[in-house]
Amino acid sequence: MFLTQSGTNYSEYNIFASRAMQCLYICTIAMLVAQIIKFIIYSIRDKKPCWYMLSSTGGFPSSHTAFTVSLCITLAMFQIHDNKELDWSFAVAFAFCMITVTDARGVRFEASKHAKILNNLVASYSEEEKRMLGYGENGQLKELLGHKGKEVLGGFLVAGIVSIIGFMICV
Repeated sequence: MFLTQSGTNYSEYNIFASRAMQCLYICTIAMLVAQIIKFIIYSIRDKKPCWYMLSSTGGFPSSHTAFTVSLCITLAMFQIHDNKELDWSFAVAFAFCMITVTDARGVRFEASKHAKILNNLVASYSEEEKRMLGYGENGQLKELLGHKGKEVLGGFLVAGIVSIIGFMICV
């Protein structure tokens, strides 16, 4: 038992009851669900476990989208439930979400296309030449970086489902 000078008992504080922590747990679960779905889909497609997909960027559904959209949805539901209105933190979360989704769909998706083109261009280079260009150990740039529209939409769907279930559990 921890006591402050005023006698407050910290052991009575339930970290799981904090709205901030509930939002973070729900968002993290949404991201993990998206990664697990991605692992299952790619493992079925390739007919073998694709363990790298558990921590990979790109692919269906977007875990970045799932996390940030879940943050917005969960925050909005908790604020409306608790305070009957949204506050400035929702605006910050929404802006963060829009930047993340736009980056996943735009910039990182275009970088994926560039990586494919560059990998094709240097296919005939020796391993030493590739290493000198910064191609790393496997001699290729990572191509699965960004997301197509349907992959982002998948992240939205995962976020919505997980956020609603998480909200119903917490309230």
